Amino acid sequence: MKSNKRNLLPGLAFFLISLAGSAPAFSQASPGLREQINKIQTLIDQKGGKWVAGETSMSGLSPEEVQSRIGLTFTEMKEAPLPETPSERLPSSVDWRNAGGNFVTPIRNQAKCGDCWAFALTGALESYVMREQNAPGADLDLSEQVMLSCSGIGSCNGGTLNGNFLQRTGLPPESDYPYTAADGTCSSAAPGWENEAYKIDGWAPVSHSLSAIKSALAKYGPLPTGMLVYEDLMHYKSGVYSYTTGKKLGGHAVIIVGYNDAGQYLTVKNSWGTGWGENGFFRIAYSEVNSSVSFGLNTIAYKSASLKDAGTASGTGNAETWTRVAPMFDPLLQWNK
Repeated sequence: MKSNKRNLLPGLAFFLISLAGSAPAFSQASPGLREQINKIQTLIDQKGGKWVAGETSMSGLSPEEVQSRIGLTFTEMKEAPLPETPSERLPSSVDWRNAGGNFVTPIRNQAKCGDCWAFALTGALESYVMREQNAPGADLDLSEQVMLSCSGIGSCNGGTLNGNFLQRTGLPPESDYPYTAADGTCSSAAPGWENEAYKIDGWAPVSHSLSAIKSALAKYGPLPTGMLVYEDLMHYKSGVYSYTTGKKLGGHAVIIVGYNDAGQYLTVKNSWGTGWGENGFFRIAYSEVNSSVSFGLNTIAYKSASLKDAGTASGTGNAETWTRVAPMFDPLLQWNK
């Protein structure tokens, strides 16, 4: 028996070393950061929250570095909002990452530049192009730098959400002006980039309500949107986020890519890299649309004259619903001509 135990020791040692190697980076956090995150998690539990706080790629940043990654300025939308379909006529869930294929491009990292607005507008354009070309999973990477340096609607100090530049000029591939995380100048883009640019046919605001957001998402694909960010979001690891604690940091632009009625959440693509959240994505509770987070402010939708099939987002086993609903979307094709 003693001999057998000795034989087990090397395997046990390897197992323990493997566990240590795969342990989360949280174990390397400073005592102060660990204490801060533990307090947040305690408050989440006390308030009945459904998300997990932990160390992320945003957790160890200085207040100045965090602030440099938040840069959305909210504006009053003068255009008429998009008409919506009654919520009872919509599918119970939508996820554009799994809607007969993946129509959402990989997570990007805006780095130390407050151009979240440019990443939200660009990422939604990538999804738009894939939907228009019926090319799920396409290797498409458009230039956020052109959006930042040429659009005139913002800088690394912040910007707004509107689709005028995308409708008028559009964005070329990333290679025409690789991202620098700095304002840059439009003259630095490759000559003739406009000839390679992808455009949208039109755009319109989406009313700040859950029903309007779900309606637009199901019909028009991933949506650029805004929210107010609080300190606790820096430590979001997983689950369905709801504001718990911390001061307000400012406006931030992201992309809504799905919703789920059973779980009462929206699925969102962020631009803080894959070391934050659920590999760069996060889920947020429906309740946060009307909370201090004001999720969904300044949401816009992109128009495509060629996309007439209201069922492209079904991917949820709800094809019959869409078959009944499709005729109801015909009037929506008239908006923002």
